[in-house]
Parts: sequence; structure tokens; C-alpha cells
Amino acid sequence: MKASGVTLGVAGAVVAAVLGAGWLVQRTALPAPAPATLAAVRAATWLQRYRLVNSTFSIDGGPVVHGQCLQDWFQTGGHRNRGAALQLDDGFVLLAVQPHTLVSKGGSAAERSLSPLVLMELGGCPRVLARRLDTVAQQHRGVTLANGALTFALKGTRVTLTLEPGTGKPLTLRVVTRDTEGTSHIRFATVTTRVRQLLSRELPVYGS
Repeated sequence: MKASGVTLGVAGAVVAAVLGAGWLVQRTALPAPAPATLAAVRAATWLQRYRLVNSTFSIDGGPVVHGQCLQDWFQTGGHRNRGAALQLDDGFVLLAVQPHTLVSKGGSAAERSLSPLVLMELGGCPRVLARRLDTVAQQHRGVTLANGALTFALKGTRVTLTLEPGTGKPLTLRVVTRDTEGTSHIRFATVTTRVRQLLSRELPVYGS
């Protein structure tokens, strides 16, 4: 019995030593993520929790518009695919469905001429922003954090997200491109049947 106890004791010590060495190697070889990277991951997590975002934004100092962006399943070409629908209170509607559907209607000529990506960013489309944050977080570069604001550049746009202290929840964002600058306040919301029904009236290709 004593020999067995000694054997178990030695085995336990060996396991502890191996685990300790592995932890030390991991700490040495894999440095802790930068604060900006962690902030990007937290912000992306907030965006992934919600499928509906309300926004209030202005582009190039123009009139303030209110919008809703819904991430959902949409019917296009006889198939149901994931996508995003952005609706503004001036009648503009933008539908982006994977892999190749991008249609818009209504609104002003200025809105129709803008990059759909910029519009979806300002509209707070949650999956669009979350994917961009995930990309820069995985690259471990190209993202900075200063005074509670997270800034990154990707695909020709520079985005600055103001984060809520303590929680890291995105509150406002600023999007800058070579030709355009816009600011937006975003608010997370809960998807309801009424929201989907109202939006379905505006989108002839929408499917529940």
C-alpha cells in the first residue's frame, strides 16, 4: 500500500509538473491579447447577440435619418438565405442576401449612390459589423483602442466605435471613406413578429 501511495504521489507530481510547464510555454509562446483585440471581441459578441438594431445617423452633414437593420432569413430566387435588410424612415430599403443578392429601392439619389457596405455599417447591421470586428481581432493588428473608442480600417472604410464603459457595448460609430463621412447612434432591439411583418411589406422578396 505504501509503494502504491508513493507511485501515485510521484505520478501526480509528474502530471502537475507537465501541466505547469505547458502553462509556462503557452504564456511564453502566446502573449496575452492586446486590450484593443479584447475590446473588439467583446464588441463583436454584443453584435452577435442581436438580430435587430435601430439607428439614427447622418451622412456628410446631411439630414438625420432613422433606420432599422434586421438580420434574418430572406426568400430570393426560390431559396431562403441569411441576409440583412436595412430600412430608413425616408423610404429607402436595402436588402443584402448571401451569396449574390443586393437590391435597393426608394430613398434619395444620394443614398442610392452610396456604398451599400457604408450604409449597412451606419445602420448598425449587427452581423456585418461583427464579421469585420472578428476579422481584425483574428489578425491581431489594424485595430486601436483609445479613450473608450475602438478604431479599425477594412475594405476601404475606417470605422470608429464608441463603447460603453464597463460592458464594451457599441453605442455610436463613425464611418469614413475617401468620399464619405457619417456618424450614427445605434441601439440594440428585440425582433418581434410586428417588425418582421412591417418590413415584409417593403420587401417583395422577403420571406419569413
